[in-house]
Amino acid sequence: MLFQLRGALDGRPWSIQVAPLDVRLPRADEPDGDVDTVVQPDVLIVCDRTKLDERGMRGAPDWVAEVLSPSTASHNQTVKLPVYERAGVREVWFVDPRNRTLMIYRLEGARYGRPAIQELKGQTCLTAVAGLRVDWDRLLSQLM
Repeated sequence: MLFQLRGALDGRPWSIQVAPLDVRLPRADEPDGDVDTVVQPDVLIVCDRTKLDERGMRGAPDWVAEVLSPSTASHNQTVKLPVYERAGVREVWFVDPRNRTLMIYRLEGARYGRPAIQELKGQTCLTAVAGLRVDWDRLLSQLM
């Protein structure tokens, strides 16, 4: 997924980042030392490169993908998702390779709507970043 997205972003102003990268999500305009919410998404895309600094990133990414595993699934869905919503992450993907499913959460106003759930097959377009898509068939064939 990373390589497909990175290639599609080549020459565009967006930045794609992978864990480990601390993403500091302030509740308001508090100084960095007072930010108590720090996450490390598996993959993220951000348009505003000024959010990136020597400590990682301050502020909400535009798109986040979390790859679910038995040890992280619950934490990602019950702890991180509300944090992403509060911070204003426009689109969050939960990729479940074991069940070959994808759950997509998109902001509708200030809240996430019901997730779109689909199989990991065909292509899925990112709505937070126009013109980007993941080709699951190609990706999964490379992993076999």
